[in-house]
Amino acid sequence: MLSLENKYTNRFSALQSLLTVGLDPEWEKLPDIIKKEKDPFFQFCKQIIDATGEFALGFKPNIAFFERFGWEGIRQFELVIEYIRKNFPDSIIIADAKRGDLGNTAKEYAMYYFDRLNVDVLTVSPYMGRDTITPYLEHDRGSVFILCLTSNPSAIEFQKWKDKEHDIVPGYLHQAVAKLSTELNREYKGRVGIVTGGTRPSEIGLIREENPELLFLIPGFGAQGGDLEEIIQNSGKRAFINSSRGIHFLSSGLDFAEKAHDRAKEIHNSMKKILSMSV
Repeated sequence: MLSLENKYTNRFSALQSLLTVGLDPEWEKLPDIIKKEKDPFFQFCKQIIDATGEFALGFKPNIAFFERFGWEGIRQFELVIEYIRKNFPDSIIIADAKRGDLGNTAKEYAMYYFDRLNVDVLTVSPYMGRDTITPYLEHDRGSVFILCLTSNPSAIEFQKWKDKEHDIVPGYLHQAVAKLSTELNREYKGRVGIVTGGTRPSEIGLIREENPELLFLIPGFGAQGGDLEEIIQNSGKRAFINSSRGIHFLSSGLDFAEKAHDRAKEIHNSMKKILSMSV
């Protein structure tokens, strides 16, 4: 399996775009015609994938929207992963699960996501430190995006915390997370990136200055209000800029996939234009 760095390089060279399509098939928002299908979550995601795949640097299916429905939801999550892998093999698959456990537990997660599902990247939480990240990297398959500075308002309760007794350079906890991520990325050769929220573009710029090598996964664009040009100007081209609801829930009718295609194309073209002018 190629590292996150290598697969990003190959896909970005082909697309010259940073669009990552999130797959969050919230049951209440699915078109009624899709709800009548045998595998509604898979069928919805399949049509979104087909409609946007030519523009997608990667896809980010969020397991929460499948887990809610137990084993039947998990089965459809696995079908979605398999479909992307077989039909858009150059796109990066990011499993959005935000796992954050230790030792053998983390190894079991790694075997599920990297061996059984063969995803490229898993999102992980660094709250328990390096010990909760290295089991995925020692597994020698797949890569991780580490939660660093997220879009939600209460993120500041921990991510903006300063340790007065220990000299965390350059200051905030999220900056220490980014620094550790850079160290791990060098140690594990291009297999580590970070999650940075698109609603905080100026702070993305500061993190980028301090960590020029890292790949960023940036949610918060689109439905959450992040400005695309401002995000790209601060993150540079080494980023996966995610849009979920802003692409796949534009219509509740038969034309939902067509609307997704048009929006993905629009974002793709905007990204190419911004990148050509500013990065």
